[in-house]
Amino acid sequence: MPASALLKQHLGVHYPTVTHGEGVFLFDDEGRRYLDGAGGAMTASIGHGVREVAEAMREQAARVAFSYRTQFTNGPAEELARRLTALAPGDLDHAFFVNSGSEATEFAIRAAVGHWRERGRPHKVKVLGRELSYHGMTLGSLSMSGHAARRPDYGSLLHPFPVAPPAHAFRFARPGESEEAYAARAAEAFEREIVAADPGTVAAIIVEPIVGAAGGVLVPPSGYLRRLREICDRLEVLLILDEVITGLGRTGAWFASETEGVVPDLLAVGKGLSAGYTPMAAVLLRTHLVEAIASGSGVAPFGHTFSGNPLGAATCLAVLDHLEAHAVLDNAVERGAQLAAGLRRLAAAHPFVADVRGRGLLWGFEFVRDARTGHPPDPAHQAAAVFVRLCFAEGLIVYPAGIAPLNNAVMLAPPLTIREDEVELLLELLGAALNGMRPEAERWTD
Repeated sequence: MPASALLKQHLGVHYPTVTHGEGVFLFDDEGRRYLDGAGGAMTASIGHGVREVAEAMREQAARVAFSYRTQFTNGPAEELARRLTALAPGDLDHAFFVNSGSEATEFAIRAAVGHWRERGRPHKVKVLGRELSYHGMTLGSLSMSGHAARRPDYGSLLHPFPVAPPAHAFRFARPGESEEAYAARAAEAFEREIVAADPGTVAAIIVEPIVGAAGGVLVPPSGYLRRLREICDRLEVLLILDEVITGLGRTGAWFASETEGVVPDLLAVGKGLSAGYTPMAAVLLRTHLVEAIASGSGVAPFGHTFSGNPLGAATCLAVLDHLEAHAVLDNAVERGAQLAAGLRRLAAAHPFVADVRGRGLLWGFEFVRDARTGHPPDPAHQAAAVFVRLCFAEGLIVYPAGIAPLNNAVMLAPPLTIREDEVELLLELLGAALNGMRPEAERWTD
């Protein structure tokens, strides 16, 4: 076989060739079956091989696959915008479509900066993020991200936006500190960063309601997002919520921010929007941002060649149809409770597993040297990466998370359509991999 011309993520690593998928399973060209316990990258939310979605794609492609947004609008994009804004909280009544989560958060930057320019405040150009966060791989989105492992790709080209501390009680709460007190302290730390940066120059802050790859499902304490909303209102700063992972049902609600009743000024959605069937993402905007454009330049921030293309929009509409017709969000709540209970049982049986956390069908945990202290293994052990390989050998796909020195977290995000028996199989395979992890964990204390 000739050498591959395809540049892989890790050179020298053999990747099996995927041939097809059915529901929560993927199959390779050697006939091996893998339970997709991560939805690829928290993406395949309705499973693989859904025929209704494939048929919708075929029908739309036969009519018109592409039109350019400055020349035409199209029915699928109009309908998708209507349905998304109807699902969104508050007055998030406008949608703009892009091709990926990175483009969505990048568009949110330009929309935030453009908003203040429309209002005669052109110096408000900074967008502040948090440590242990990830918003994408474009220059702008990575500038907002506290992801030390990925920022070096661009070196000095990234903007030096300040970052606020993470909201992660397991690692950063003080001994005996209540959840409410920690939420207040974490939010106040973010406020101090805004003040230090000068609110007159800050356009927005951006946070993930639940931190994904950078931390491994870091769920903030109750009240934290509400406090950020109050701080932004008081300091005249926009609030961007990055729901690229959590949006469209992953947590058992359409949007994770619904849990605290928070309405952001801009909301980015991505992975679950298309469930992996097409590259598509969106930014939802509150009415006051669009009104500022309408009363000013009348020109929205520029998009991309494929923004709002009819084929992608029709695909996403079919995904929404499937989510609603099959009560998939209800299943995410029920199967999420089952998965959580199983993970906690496994953690109790393996003292090197700690802090099982999550919501809906988005769960994570950490590997620790000492269950009593919670001390993580030395980052050189690459605990998460080792465990991912053990799971893969068992026929289970999980996702490594965390940034050194905390590169010790694992994420689980199976398709929201997963059945009860399939959750039990996932837990069985996970348990086998954890048994295989025991010798590795014994070396962490050396």
